[in-house]
This record gives sequence, C-alpha cells and structure tokens, in this order.
Amino acid sequence: MALEDEPDLQARAQAMLDHCELVNVRVIEFAGKRSSVNEAASVNMSSETSYLAEDSYFGNRYEWRAQLIDDDGAEVAELTATIVVEYDVFEGFEPDLEAAEAIADSTGFFAAYPYVRELFQAGCSRLQLNPLVLGMLLRDATKPRAVTSPSSQA
Repeated sequence: MALEDEPDLQARAQAMLDHCELVNVRVIEFAGKRSSVNEAASVNMSSETSYLAEDSYFGNRYEWRAQLIDDDGAEVAELTATIVVEYDVFEGFEPDLEAAEAIADSTGFFAAYPYVRELFQAGCSRLQLNPLVLGMLLRDATKPRAVTSPSSQA
C-alpha cells in the first residue's frame, strides 16, 4: 500500500522528516565486472532497501544490482552499488520505526537514485560498454521504468 493511502503513517513520516536533517549520501561499495566481449541487449535491475533508526541517527541503505545480458541470455557484465543516505535526528525526537521504513522506501530511495544512475553509467563506460541510462523512477517503484543504452540505438 502506498504511503499516501495511509494518512496516519504519512503524518508520522512527515513528523519524522520535520525532526531530521539529510546530512550525507555516500557510496560505501561499488563493483563492476565484465565477463564477455559481447554487447548487452538487455538489463536486469534489482534493489534492496534497509534502514536503521536510533535516537540521534537515521540511515537508509540501498543495494543495487544491474546484470547486463547479451542476445543469447548470457551475462555480459554486472554492476553493484551500495549507497547510504544519512540523517541527523534532532535532539529529543524518538524515531518511529514504521515511519522510518516508509521514508526509506520513498524519500531516501529518491535521494539515492541519482547516485546509482551516475555510478552505473560511468561504470559501463569504464568497462567499455555502451552507457546505461536509468530512466524515470516512478513513485512506489523499486527500479526504473526503462533502462536504455543510447549508443546502441544509433
């Protein structure tokens, strides 16, 4: 169920955001591996979200994976990235764990997405693959609507 469909949870998430400040978005792990000289024909994207909420700290962790596949279904390359979005919690405010999870699945996810987009595009370039363009990330989605490779569309 979407956050906007749960008014009480939405209000609690907003209260938590009112008592937190985004202080850092950082990459804590990135890897790229090319396993074939073939060009990729498709991409399988996945992501996992987790969070930690305590008296003075709130953080979201996002693990992304892109598996590039050739026309025969064989893996051409794999890119992985782990990104942490960190917030300071204002003194005296006790984080609501359900609201923290909702924020991790929405606000934090959107904060991390541009970093993943840039890492995966640059990673493909460094592996001498056509660049990936991670498309729009729609509300309540865990992966982009489309992944394209403009160089291969010419």
